[in-house]
Amino acid sequence: MRKLLVVLAAVTLIGASSLAPSAASARQPHVFPPTAHAFGASLGEWQARWFTWFIETPASTNPLFDETGALCGTNQSGPVWFLAPVAHPGLTTRACTVPAGKGIFVLGLGNECSNIEPPPFFGATEAELRACAADGLEAFFGDATQSISVDGIEVAGLDRYRTQTPLFSYTLPPDNVYGLPAVTATKAISDGTGLIVQPLRIGEHQIVVHLEAPALGGTIEIIYNLTVVAG
Repeated sequence: MRKLLVVLAAVTLIGASSLAPSAASARQPHVFPPTAHAFGASLGEWQARWFTWFIETPASTNPLFDETGALCGTNQSGPVWFLAPVAHPGLTTRACTVPAGKGIFVLGLGNECSNIEPPPFFGATEAELRACAADGLEAFFGDATQSISVDGIEVAGLDRYRTQTPLFSYTLPPDNVYGLPAVTATKAISDGTGLIVQPLRIGEHQIVVHLEAPALGGTIEIIYNLTVVAG
């Protein structure tokens, strides 16, 4: 299960297939640059907050297993809204309502290591954790491809969005997605490609998550139909 999560907690292609090509080509992606401190934090810090949100949400309510979007709002707080991966390959469609003014963080290919997980996801020191996170990412996804678009506009240079987090900690609930005993990881690092979509206008938007990776044995695609509302 843990190895599956490393693969499936990774995915990202954002897009809006409902836009005509001519309309899409006339606009630029509304994504914060990788060096920006969006909402007061670096991209690596937001990646750490995404992993903490994802890992600390109990399996019974974790959006990882959400097939419709009913759990999109689970444990969402602060200025950035987090999108979840899926627990299986194939197509998943989710409909979500997002408050206006929120950035939207999407993790692409990513790998997390800590001082509580069994090898090959274990590290005792910061140096070991950084090597673990990077090496695992290459091992699982070295031959994978991904692309990201926002409302039909592809984001160029995804390699620029790959980053490592600072050290962070998290506490596994008794019912956790890793299937481990409830315990606190005092040291963790993730390495991955993620980005923050700038706040979207009120109305309808579509985010599509797509990944091609031999490790998955096929294709993952998540369609997020988002309704951005005032307040």
